[in-house]
Formats: sequence, C-alpha cells, structure tokens
Amino acid sequence: MLKKLVSLLLVAVLLSISSFSSAFADDIAKGKITNISSYMTWIKENTNEEEAFKFVEQIKTLPLDKQEKFISYLNNADLMTKALTEKLEPGETKYLENGDISITLNETNQSINFNPMIKSSSAIQYRRATYTKDIEIFGIAILENVVWVDYSHDGNSILGIQGCDAVTTRNFIPVWSLSWSGLHSWGVGGTRAYASADITFSVLYQGSITLGAGELGVWGDISNLSGGWIKKL
Repeated sequence: MLKKLVSLLLVAVLLSISSFSSAFADDIAKGKITNISSYMTWIKENTNEEEAFKFVEQIKTLPLDKQEKFISYLNNADLMTKALTEKLEPGETKYLENGDISITLNETNQSINFNPMIKSSSAIQYRRATYTKDIEIFGIAILENVVWVDYSHDGNSILGIQGCDAVTTRNFIPVWSLSWSGLHSWGVGGTRAYASADITFSVLYQGSITLGAGELGVWGDISNLSGGWIKKL
C-alpha cells in the first residue's frame, strides 16, 4: 500500500514539472523571443510603460547584427546561468562573449534617516549597506539583483537592525523565473550587521527546466564599510 502511495506521489510530481515546463515551452512556441521584434513586444507586455519605452529605445540603437546576438544570448541558458552565478569581488566587472556581456558587483554604505520623530544620541548612526549585481548586454541592463540591510551603531557595536530586503529590480530575460526566500538578518551586539537571502531561478533549456540557486548577502560595519557575498547553493 505504501509503495503504491509513493508511486502515485511521484507521478503527481512529474506531472507538475511537466506542466510547468510546458507553460514555458508555450511561451517560446508563441515566438516571444525568437527575434528582436517579438522580444520588444514581450518587454512592452511585461514591463511598465515608461520603463519599457526607455528599454526598447536602447534596443533600437543597436545595429541589426548586435540585435540578433542580443536574442541569441538571451536564449542561451548556460550563458545566462553563468552570468547570474559568476563570482565577483566588490567593485569588479567581468566580461563574457568577448566583452558583449558585462557583470558588475557594487557595494554602497550610506547614511539614512530613520524615524526622525525618535530622538537619539548624536553618537548613533543609521546606515544602509547595499550589494548590487548587474548584468548588461551591449551596455543595456537586463538584470539587477539587490540585497540591503539598514542598521544602527555607535562606533563600538551594532545597536539594531531596522530592516533588510532582497529584490530583483530588473529582469528582462523572458526564459528566467526568479524567486527569493529565506531572507534574514543578524549581527546585533557585534561589529557587523548582516542580511542574506536565497534566490532560485528556473530556466527553459532544450525543452526541460534547469533549476539553480544561490545565496546573496550583504554586511555593513561600525566603520561604515560594507561588503557581501554570492555563492551557489
């Protein structure tokens, strides 16, 4: 009986995966990213009007041969996955495909106003540390992932963490579905405030779904410095 139940559950899981894959395949079959024209249509349908207009205008400035390359890169699941998971040092930029694709990692640590209605000692600082990874094709931004943490300190230790988040602020890659989970922060009482989250991506590749995941993290310290990390899961 137990063996039969396990078999039924396995069938249900396989059918679910098959259905998910078919949904992606239907999008491809409809010609959404087979050429630059259909890609721009997809952008207009899935992005707010102002942002779509700016992006499409950038695409139009590319020569036809680069427009074709742009689409071929987007459809290359291995290449896009490599770009997403490429390890970088803060402030570093790496290039793929002879410089056509760039991946940049930036960090910032800025002063913020936290609830001005609350009076606090002038020795207490409120900061936001941000870690941002950008992917561009021919200088046109197609993906941006951001993780940040808001924290306070008095120069000696972390007094509190006021908030954190991990978001995809831009995703112009039709065959990618990105989701975040496991957002958490820590570090009160120490000299660094931390935040991290896991990102999972689903990619249509040769008729099947390839799943990948990574962790993005950020830290800010009592000297107003910041850093972070990216690692595969």
